[in-house]
Amino acid sequence: MFGEGLLTGMGVTWKHFWGKKETFCYPEEKLPMTERFRGGHLVLDHKKCIACSLCSLACPNQAIKLKIVPDAKKKRHMQSYVHLVGRCLYCNLCVEACNMHALSWDKNYAISSWHKEEMEDELVTAEGLAYFHEVMEKAKAEAEAEAKAAAEKAEAEKTGGDA
Repeated sequence: MFGEGLLTGMGVTWKHFWGKKETFCYPEEKLPMTERFRGGHLVLDHKKCIACSLCSLACPNQAIKLKIVPDAKKKRHMQSYVHLVGRCLYCNLCVEACNMHALSWDKNYAISSWHKEEMEDELVTAEGLAYFHEVMEKAKAEAEAEAKAAAEKAEAEKTGGDA
């Protein structure tokens, strides 16, 4: 019949006109992201991280640069963690490789920038650096106390053995 397509189209338009609105006013309202969203920036929980560098090894583009420093007891600690956002494939291999679940993605999907220098994201925050320095000082003090105790024990054995 002539005009059947027109009536069908108007019916669809009428349903959408009175149906639920699916649009967002973007800058004011942000689209809620799901749990499985991978994108945005990496988030590092510095207290969970054991500085194993598995995340860096798992990255196919080498988009993660780490600086790991051993303390006086030879335990490794993260001093710097740089995520190169421009190189990242968002493949999630770094998050999957982390045994301690210290890495995750934030839900911010608006990560565009005008300059390449802004595409480097330092994940160790000021709080993380303070924690790093605190742990290093504590390990240094413990190592010095152990060395002092060992020296006193050796001295006591030496003087006790001569008598």
